[in-house]
Amino acid sequence: MYIPRIFLCGNVKNFLNLNVKIVGLIKFKGAAERGEFIVPNNAAVANNFKLNAEDFKIFINGVEISIENLRGLLENSADYIVFENHDEYLARFRELYALKLIDRVITVPTLLNYAADNFFSLNNAIQIFKLIHAQRILDVDGYFIKNDYYMFPDLNHKIAGIIDVDYHFYKETYSTLDDARFKFFDALLLTNERSPAEFIDILIDTDALTENIWAFVRKNSALENFLAANEFAFEKISRFPAVNGNWLHIKKFVRADFKIYVVTHKDAKLSTLPDGYEIIHAGHALAKKDFGYLGDDLGDNISRLNLYLNEITALYWIWKNTNYNFIGFVHYRRFFTTDGKNFLSTDAAKKILRESDIIVNGCEYGYIPLRDWKAVLSTRNLAEYVINTIKKYIALRQPDYLAAYDRVNNSFGVFCYEIFITRREIFNSYCEWLFSFIIDATEEILAITDIANSDDPLIYRAISFVAEHLMTVWLIKNRLRIKTLPIIFRNDV
Repeated sequence: MYIPRIFLCGNVKNFLNLNVKIVGLIKFKGAAERGEFIVPNNAAVANNFKLNAEDFKIFINGVEISIENLRGLLENSADYIVFENHDEYLARFRELYALKLIDRVITVPTLLNYAADNFFSLNNAIQIFKLIHAQRILDVDGYFIKNDYYMFPDLNHKIAGIIDVDYHFYKETYSTLDDARFKFFDALLLTNERSPAEFIDILIDTDALTENIWAFVRKNSALENFLAANEFAFEKISRFPAVNGNWLHIKKFVRADFKIYVVTHKDAKLSTLPDGYEIIHAGHALAKKDFGYLGDDLGDNISRLNLYLNEITALYWIWKNTNYNFIGFVHYRRFFTTDGKNFLSTDAAKKILRESDIIVNGCEYGYIPLRDWKAVLSTRNLAEYVINTIKKYIALRQPDYLAAYDRVNNSFGVFCYEIFITRREIFNSYCEWLFSFIIDATEEILAITDIANSDDPLIYRAISFVAEHLMTVWLIKNRLRIKTLPIIFRNDV
């Protein structure tokens, strides 16, 4: 916890209930005592003021010290000189400005309003504004709100904030870090005082949100010493000198491994694929023929349910048995494209995911509600039974999604095919949600109905007809930044 260390120009008794550490009492003697009192009304007046050092005296606890000694104490022992009396602050302003100490001099209201949990300097706020300008930033500690957001009008079209009050300065606000967990930012801004352990914790908590950190690190703090001793743990640390510390740009070591899985149940006839693509055989445990592809029946798997869940068994295998940082899921007949000719490359996908959270196919629209389409595909009774059984399990395991589930089943549009490309954090969250209920719902449907004994794919696939559109439920509930891309359809297999 940050506790401001101050040289106090005032009465100690008035500070007993404040969360500060008084390291000394300070007094000055100079222009004011000679009857000179000119408050500079612009920078030129202040800059043209000539100070005769011999006419300005500084006393700490009654003992006179030099300007150099005061600077040394402000570098090592104290954060601020705090004036209790505003008029005395104004009377000393010219001299302290000329001595280049003004960034360390504040009044009591400034101490209370701006320096409660981090070191305050107006120049530091202006400096970081210039350093991060035009970047998509998540202001984790509400720094710009604390530093008069209206001073930075050009920044708010990019910046988001973790703050429990909706300020119009931020483009987006989140009450907690968890609320922002599916987003991705150019960098995070960390400004509160943190111990090394707390700093590592926040890096871990925000690992999926960004590759870059901007942080103010106070001079001679435990965090400064820790980062200096452990710089090897990061790809690069760049330092920008600031008042009483440094702005640090920390670039993390980032796993950029990417895998786009091409799910198939037959010979996909794909002799060449772009780098980062791999074919996976869904339902391999049930297959009568092996095509030499990766099977979804290795390790933790639900391959035995493929007849009823289709490609979702491959999705489960990827979730449980891989750890790639970026995951794609397409079909042997359907691939994302941007030009209508070539499969989307992993490099192109990665660039898209810097601005968007997930890549999906565009929403498809029909003239009858989705639940009625399901009845056409199988039968009305079976379709309604499947829809209601899945709903029962969503109510048990994911009740917050009930409204979205009903909305999708009664709507006219849906994201088709359950194909997507996204970051691991989002992929894991979707799978954790989906598999918290779909397996148990499937087992109950198989136990109660006779679909396992049917040879008609329109009957035994009744669960998959509903399941493939569950991603739409999850997407509309979580309000992701969705990027839609067209699909190349292969009809030769």
